[in-house]
Amino acid sequence: MKKMLFIVAAMATTLMACNKQTCDKQTCDKEACEKQTCEKQVCDKQTKAEVKAVSFSGEWTLTEINGKQIESEEGKPAPFIIFDTNENKVNGNAGCNSFFGSFITDTTNPSALKFDNMGSTKMMCANMETEDNFFMAMGQVSSIECNASTLQLKDKNNNVVLTFVRK
Repeated sequence: MKKMLFIVAAMATTLMACNKQTCDKQTCDKEACEKQTCEKQVCDKQTKAEVKAVSFSGEWTLTEINGKQIESEEGKPAPFIIFDTNENKVNGNAGCNSFFGSFITDTTNPSALKFDNMGSTKMMCANMETEDNFFMAMGQVSSIECNASTLQLKDKNNNVVLTFVRK
């Protein structure tokens, strides 16, 4: 009986030490957040970041650049963007050329977003104005705001530079 009690006490001490170490490192997995074994503040930040990642995943159609309504050319699809939040990849079409790359988010600031390693095809089209403005605005993006139907990409001054609707 004493032996069993000693083993149970040793296991409990080990488990508490593991949870304490995880929380001290300011990390928190989803299971730990649900069980509230990590510091609540850390869990809240990670949960918000996870919700944000899920909420903007998918395909979005461009509606505005710097507050100006976008009209797609006849016979051509409207510019769009697709976020893959599982892989942190992005791709789409700017009106003429396809683009691709990745994005970076920050778990300490759930609205932070930056495009990285971007590339595109280089076809010449009759009207490049929308595409040029689109790529210029993408280069200014530093944050994201999203709800179920609208996605806004903002610059460092919190000005909306690109507005999309969920497809």
